[in-house]
Amino acid sequence: MSLLRPLKIGALEFTNNLVLAPMAGVTDLPFRQLCRKLGAGMTVSEMVASNPRLRDSKKSRQRIQYGKEPQPICVQIVGNDPQQMAEAARYNVAMGAALIDINMGCPAKKVCRKQAGSALLANEPLVQSILETVVASVDVPVTLKIRTGISADQRNAVRIAQIAQDSGIQALAVHGRTRADKFNGYAEYKTIRNICRNVTIPVLANGDIDSPYKAAQV
Repeated sequence: MSLLRPLKIGALEFTNNLVLAPMAGVTDLPFRQLCRKLGAGMTVSEMVASNPRLRDSKKSRQRIQYGKEPQPICVQIVGNDPQQMAEAARYNVAMGAALIDINMGCPAKKVCRKQAGSALLANEPLVQSILETVVASVDVPVTLKIRTGISADQRNAVRIAQIAQDSGIQALAVHGRTRADKFNGYAEYKTIRNICRNVTIPVLANGDIDSPYKAAQV
């Protein structure tokens, strides 16, 4: 029996639960098209800055090319200001997005030093404010990508997941590493399992899934 099964996020239904994780510089439109063709049920754009001053930059314009992409189009936004994030969500929905994903998982220095990406995990009240504001701003499902915490002694992914669910987030993706880990070590699948036990929304496991065997195992 296949381990792939339909995935439902809000009113959206995807053909299976195999999701292409968004990654800046990798998951551009041609790559997403290829992965959909080869069987991915859901693909997500490279992260798009919520700062309106960056919206017309060459990089941003390249990242919001959705015209030839099959629906449902899923767009990931990044930032740290609730109102800017909400405006970015509305803008991308107007551009054709059927789902908005919020990035709180990126460990890159240039993102975290702006208190965005995985740096936000250290500020739970701000996390809640961003999530509630974005969810209220659009009529499409909003999802969230996180890590397991800031560091090994500051793992708060379960609390963040509960905040997300209470804020109206309709699915959660978890990279099983802390911000401090970056891409070192091994993904914490036990932590992801614990998150699954504490929320009822769909939880997507991310990290070290590099083969069909590993995907089935996870």
